[in-house]
Amino acid sequence: MAESACLENPKITSLISRVGSLQELGGVRCYITGSDNSKRALIFVSTVVGFELPSLRELADKVAAAGFLVVVPDLLYGDYFSYDPQFDREGWLKKHGEAKGCEDTKPIIAALESRGVTAIGAAGFCWGGGVVTRLAGSGNIQAAVALHPARITHDDINEVKVPIALLGAEVDQFLPPEQLKQLGEKLASKPEFESYVKIYPGVAHGWTLKYNVEDESAVRSAEEAHQEMLDWFTNVLSETNAVQEMSSPQCFENPPNLNSGVHGSGNIQELGGVKSYVTGPHDSKLALILISDVFGYEAPNLRKLADKVAAAGFLVVVPDLLYGDYFDLENPQFDRAAWLRAHGTDKGCEDAKPLFSALKSKGVTAIGAAGFCWGGVVVVKLANSSDIDMKAAVILHPGPIPDDEYSEIKVPVALLMAENDNCYTPEKAKQIGEMLSAKPELESFVKIYPGVSHGWTVKYKVDDEGAVKSAEEAHHDMLNWFIHHVK
Repeated sequence: MAESACLENPKITSLISRVGSLQELGGVRCYITGSDNSKRALIFVSTVVGFELPSLRELADKVAAAGFLVVVPDLLYGDYFSYDPQFDREGWLKKHGEAKGCEDTKPIIAALESRGVTAIGAAGFCWGGGVVTRLAGSGNIQAAVALHPARITHDDINEVKVPIALLGAEVDQFLPPEQLKQLGEKLASKPEFESYVKIYPGVAHGWTLKYNVEDESAVRSAEEAHQEMLDWFTNVLSETNAVQEMSSPQCFENPPNLNSGVHGSGNIQELGGVKSYVTGPHDSKLALILISDVFGYEAPNLRKLADKVAAAGFLVVVPDLLYGDYFDLENPQFDRAAWLRAHGTDKGCEDAKPLFSALKSKGVTAIGAAGFCWGGVVVVKLANSSDIDMKAAVILHPGPIPDDEYSEIKVPVALLMAENDNCYTPEKAKQIGEMLSAKPELESFVKIYPGVSHGWTVKYKVDDEGAVKSAEEAHHDMLNWFIHHVK
């Protein structure tokens, strides 16, 4: 990031606090602006000039006015780039690597989540663009925008896991238009998340923050990029906030082969107004409801699991709570945003409740529920409900769920998590386990399975012995939990 464009035209900084305030968050001094009650937060990562840049704080205030909580951290810890001829540029750049900036941002994200924020995006400018691109590969944020980024590579782009926009300048020695287009093509080849690349004509590296306020054209070009950034976050994080359970691209990877010929030993029935796969002894007094991920109730591995659990004496119901409208990665016209809006987990929870009444009417006396990914979020909501009689729950690699929903769980619950999960780091899973164990009236169990990724219990390859073994271990733990609590 030693190109001259990064270092030209330094803005004189001002300590005017504007409408926000200086606070410590995640161990880092930050300029924070916007509503403390917002569930959506943005982190702005500065250029080498630092977080005091007036135009950056002005932009933060403007974005906060749109309803976001905006955090501008001092990831350079007061050690900003100097234009003194004696300044050791190379030493400074080695000290302030983008990888370190990425790691130092993660405690800020954790602090925001602890405040109840459910959707977090990050925007980075120049040096900060490199930091944010790395964050987009870490799974810790839900959306990213990199504005005239410095030092991003094809390897960085390969690691991106969340919706990302790259806003570049026509005149940029470090990331020229042709190179930016190549990065855009690489992003476009990853259908599991949205991406957007735009090259702004007639502007140079740094134009979004280093403009002359008296130059109407420069101001207009900067504001155009500001608006595109805001629109990107508004659209992506609104969807994330509304259906936050599906914020991780891992939720959409490795779709099952619905034409595998595996149909299971059960049959299709309507139960509680919902078409369902039903397997097991119909005179059983014990029933389990298994709620699918985004790929639906026809997934062969899910039906095989239902049959296996039914062999232990349970009546097992796998409802089609997506009503035949499953996530379709193969269709280039598939409207992901519309799908997410149509299939919120609040609706899934309400649509599942009649199943409990229908099972009770058949003489069932004890019911448990397990959910996978999207279905895991539904089951947490069911476990919070006071208007159904559920004896126990098992949550397998769920989508993101606010801490307050975990704290409201009312039945014995087991949380089975992957070591490699964009939705939950092992540390986060352990925090949830501690929260649950702090409720002595509630029996709980949290297990993190080593070497597996989100979705491993139902999206494994049947010819991969290691994957099958890991999935079966979780299946066994789930079954034991239900045998102990649903009786």
